[in-house]
Amino acid sequence: MLSLHGFAQEPKLKSTSWRDNWKLEIKTGVGSLMSHVPEKYLDKINNVNIPLFVPGPMGVFSFKKGITSRLEMGYQFDILRIQGKVDGQGTDIKVLTQAYTHSYLIQFNLRETNDFKPLFNYYLNYKIGGISLKNERLEQLPDGTNPAVVASEKEFVSNVAVLTGIGIGMNYQLSNNLSLTGSFDLNRSSDSAGDALQIHKLFYNSPNTVNSYIALSVGLSYWFNFSKPKESSYFKARTETERLLLKSKIEKKKGRSSAKNNSNWYNYKKGR
Repeated sequence: MLSLHGFAQEPKLKSTSWRDNWKLEIKTGVGSLMSHVPEKYLDKINNVNIPLFVPGPMGVFSFKKGITSRLEMGYQFDILRIQGKVDGQGTDIKVLTQAYTHSYLIQFNLRETNDFKPLFNYYLNYKIGGISLKNERLEQLPDGTNPAVVASEKEFVSNVAVLTGIGIGMNYQLSNNLSLTGSFDLNRSSDSAGDALQIHKLFYNSPNTVNSYIALSVGLSYWFNFSKPKESSYFKARTETERLLLKSKIEKKKGRSSAKNNSNWYNYKKGR
């Protein structure tokens, strides 16, 4: 049986080559806005505020590069859409809030991945970038004002604030290159560029805070290399990750305490 080889070979995580240790992630989930936009910025979002504590769908795309056995860096794009009621001139008005974020991402894995990718891995990340916010009124105000015309692309892009965020997450390895991943993130937008490195401001509403939101997402992560694999044309050796995944599946099927998992010379009295 012939085996086909491509760019999706085992990542050589000890390599520092720019061609190796790349990762694509696509996730979906829910997000919720946690704080109101200050009144001085309401004229930029159709003079109505944003709905708080209302879940809305979101999508996440990231492209990362493994730098060391634990550290990854890259780019992340998020989109969030939330529809809910807000107070407008003494009554509730339905609005649609949309947010786009572009950020530089740093991720630290708690378990090393240079020899193999563990079945379970946990990580912390920190991101710095920008967020664009658009708010559309879907109902009339009490004074008869019609819903605002959808903002133009130029107006949308002009509503940019500095974004910072932290997150925790987990990876579950499905195959040699593919894993299931999920994360929980706390994000904050600010009108001060100097807040980008002030992590403590994520946890309270400072004078420069424009908005904050949380996000929970799950999806798939795919490792790949651009370098050409060095493998035999007749035999493809099983990687350490594949071997450990196979061992895990066998243990689950037979049971860890099963005698089938022990060698023929296993001594039950001595426990070895």
